[in-house]
Amino acid sequence: MEIRMWIAVAGIMFAAACALAQPQAATLYVATNGNDAWSGKLPEPNAEKRDGPLATIAKARDVVRQLKGSGALPKGATIQIKGGTYLLAEPITFTPQDSGDKEYPISYVAYPGETPILCGGRRIEGLQPEKGGIYSAMLPEVKEGKWYFRQLFVDGERQVRARYPNVDPSDPYRKGFLYVDKVVSGFGMGVGCIHNPGDWMEYDVTIPADGEYRCWIYYGALNKPHGNVDMAGRTVLSVDGGQPIPLMNLPDTGGWGEMKWSHSATLHLKGGAHILRWQNITGGGLNLDAFALTDDDSWKPVGAKLPQTAAGKHLVIIQAEDFQKSQSKQLAISGASGSKTQFYAKPRSVKSAWAKAPDAELHIFQSGSCRAFKEICSIVDINAETGLVNMGGKECVAPIGLGDRYFVENIREELDSPGEWYLDRQTGRLSYWPKRGFYEKSELIAPVLGRMIVFEGDGANKNPVSHIRLAGLAIQDTDYSPEDGCVGYGMGNDGVVFMQGAADCAVENCRFTNIGKYAVCLLKSEGVQIVSNEISHSAEGGVLLLDSARNTVSDNHIHHCGAVYKHIGGIVLQGKDAGENTISHNLIHDMSRYGISLKNAGLKNIIEYNEVRNTNTETYDTGGIEVTQQDRELRSGSVIRYNLVADTIGYSSKREEPVFMSWGIYLDSFAGGYTVTNNVTFRNSHGGVMLQGGKDNIVENNILVDSTIAQVYVNNFSNNSTGQVFERNLVSYSAPDAFLISAGRVDSGVIRADCNLYFLAGGGEIKVRGPGMASFADWQKKGLDANSAIADPGFVDPAKDDYRLKPDSPAFKLGFQPIPIEKIGRRAK
Repeated sequence: MEIRMWIAVAGIMFAAACALAQPQAATLYVATNGNDAWSGKLPEPNAEKRDGPLATIAKARDVVRQLKGSGALPKGATIQIKGGTYLLAEPITFTPQDSGDKEYPISYVAYPGETPILCGGRRIEGLQPEKGGIYSAMLPEVKEGKWYFRQLFVDGERQVRARYPNVDPSDPYRKGFLYVDKVVSGFGMGVGCIHNPGDWMEYDVTIPADGEYRCWIYYGALNKPHGNVDMAGRTVLSVDGGQPIPLMNLPDTGGWGEMKWSHSATLHLKGGAHILRWQNITGGGLNLDAFALTDDDSWKPVGAKLPQTAAGKHLVIIQAEDFQKSQSKQLAISGASGSKTQFYAKPRSVKSAWAKAPDAELHIFQSGSCRAFKEICSIVDINAETGLVNMGGKECVAPIGLGDRYFVENIREELDSPGEWYLDRQTGRLSYWPKRGFYEKSELIAPVLGRMIVFEGDGANKNPVSHIRLAGLAIQDTDYSPEDGCVGYGMGNDGVVFMQGAADCAVENCRFTNIGKYAVCLLKSEGVQIVSNEISHSAEGGVLLLDSARNTVSDNHIHHCGAVYKHIGGIVLQGKDAGENTISHNLIHDMSRYGISLKNAGLKNIIEYNEVRNTNTETYDTGGIEVTQQDRELRSGSVIRYNLVADTIGYSSKREEPVFMSWGIYLDSFAGGYTVTNNVTFRNSHGGVMLQGGKDNIVENNILVDSTIAQVYVNNFSNNSTGQVFERNLVSYSAPDAFLISAGRVDSGVIRADCNLYFLAGGGEIKVRGPGMASFADWQKKGLDANSAIADPGFVDPAKDDYRLKPDSPAFKLGFQPIPIEKIGRRAK
């Protein structure tokens, strides 16, 4: 007995001795009262102040490198970062040599119970009062060209660069803007639907010299099917209210969009300003692109590239859409939008001095014609009397359309409201008008960095940065750049945490706020866990996965993004290699554009259990969850399931149509092979689901409630759709003028629709919109919804957005299965 006990004790002692002999996992500490000359092995400085925590994360990384290089780190390391604010002067960069392994990762985490704040900016101190409540500080590094910033944060709140018009917090999307009053279009944009007798348009024209001017007209027409072969004599021009002059020689051109020039009249004109009126006298159609007046008899135009006139001769070009007044019930401006470098403001609504202000910027939102764009341009010249604005820098990606909103920013003379600031790059002076509540201990932070943490791996050559974990960090106060790729249809290309060639890393329980870029951007990375973070008040978006596969983005709270650029998303997957990702249990709301977007993404992605609300607050032609795919034959194999999508707004700059073209779940372009199932959508602009032009999409067992225009769209775009399925869905709405279904050319080969439950609350006719269709009966004549029903679905409490079904719901008789709504959204930690 004693021998056995002795052996057991000896065994325990031997095991303990072996354990002590083995190198253990390292723990290092970083603190604001640390010193990079210390070991980092103590969480607090010792009594002698000779050892204690390190001062920077970068130094902790270097110590880990040294331990790994010496073989003293076989079991990974944990770097615990104590609470306090760490001002970073440069990004923290991790390379493959900083990697951990699967069993023993390298973790950079918050010290238990504390929150370390990584700040990408610098405190502004030494503010001095000036006149009118303005304070200023001199920043030598700005004057020397070493520092420039586009954002300023005061006590944790983003401030406004001095601008005109001022921000209007009562309606920040529609008030506080100027609107394009007239486009400078050039050729390619014209006026149509002016075929009624009595239609007219008036133009202000300045003639350079007295003379006989030939009038050439650039037009398109196809009247033969309507009984006319020539519009000769059916339209007229008059000058300053004088005798109408018939326009001759206007035969059909071969098509309404096939533009040709015709010499149609000769006018005797005196030099100076005139009012020119075009009028349709007897009816018949012309699509007008432009008029040309010239006193050069030898001048003959062909197409939109015009020849020069002879020496001493004159040419006046009048774009048809540039009329000052018009009368027509059906007039339509169509074709290309305006110039990419010029537009007209309302006369005297802009100031010529803005063009002379150093570093002034014009922020233009091409939402009127291009749905989602926002670009930042310099200003070359402004004519305040005419309203003509000439922009500089790169030509805009998108043309400028009538009604597009804009404002000017970073102009000292517009520093006229509390919360505004201005930075003079030439003098280095920062000027700031504080809001109420500002006091001497208020903290001003100006960004120094855009990226703060960078992973530089090479996944293509199997040399990634791997098994590094970031957890519990607060990351804030960074800047954006016009080079971040958010202009045009670009979704962005950068992040505050930027991981290139990363594998099996993690970003967990971090808080990103007041940032300039996406919070996390992955490029060619895989196996990354982005979990339980909060991302808010970003100038761009939330999480961006570029050609990155098999990653997980879950349980994040992403909100109030798109403060500067609008074509962004809460979570974006982009590129053909962005496949097999799981996007789950995220709460996403208050986004300028998408909640979740897949842009020509890869295969077999899973989008599930996400709660997406109040999106597309400043853009349209969009979705709360959106897919864009250009390959007509690709079948994604991806799944969109168990999501709640509500209040997809769809901002439009057109005042008469304040919300426009937004859907809860939007399979755009040729998105095909998606399964959309067990989702709940409500209060979306144009519908709960949109099937644009893809193939073999399955939409089943969804609840779609109360969209404004229509509930379901089946467009069959480019006549490409086949094999679509819409079955066992529950569709309920209350707007009596709304359509149940809006469809393109459909039949049973395009879509199989059946066993659905439809309900128009309050009764009334159920309407369907599409070729040869006006009613639900017309829809059924296409061989669709033969076994579907119209009945009250029996929601538990629709007034409170509780769309669970009562046990006796008629939907169950059609095969509908209950949706576990209680499981949707972020899970408790």
